[in-house]
Amino acid sequence: MKTSYSCSLVAIILLLCTNGIQAQTTQPKLNQMELMKQYLGIWKGELTKDTVMILNFTSYGKAIENNYKIVTQGKILYSGKEIYGYNQKYDKIILAAVTDYSPRISLAACWFSSRDTGNLVGYQYLANPEKDNNKMQWILIPPDSAKRIVYQNNKVINASTYFREKQ
Repeated sequence: MKTSYSCSLVAIILLLCTNGIQAQTTQPKLNQMELMKQYLGIWKGELTKDTVMILNFTSYGKAIENNYKIVTQGKILYSGKEIYGYNQKYDKIILAAVTDYSPRISLAACWFSSRDTGNLVGYQYLANPEKDNNKMQWILIPPDSAKRIVYQNNKVINASTYFREKQ
């Protein structure tokens, strides 16, 4: 009888220890704005034949600013400005954007799910990003390239590669 109690006690202790070990293996929280700094600089990517997007990410205090333009055959189709700041409540970066052709402001939520993968959804999906049918993902490919993937209804509708310009 004592042996069965001893075996049960050992099993319970092992179970408790195993649960404690699993709890300690959680991933450390990613510093969202530090990871965003990986994109500082000028990036250029081809959207379609003869059409490129040029991004210019710079520091703006503790935030990040991006001035971008879409150029086709040497002519600027449009340009825009984005500002990226951190929202502590949701642990996400909030992006506010305006273009030169409209006074309307666009808002989005961005976050890094790993050191090299950034995700973007509409601001209204901040708390439930999986519900957005239009998503974007950036995958950093060190040292100087990144892949931008645009999804609609969980299907890739556009993928382009960007290269950091040498300064």
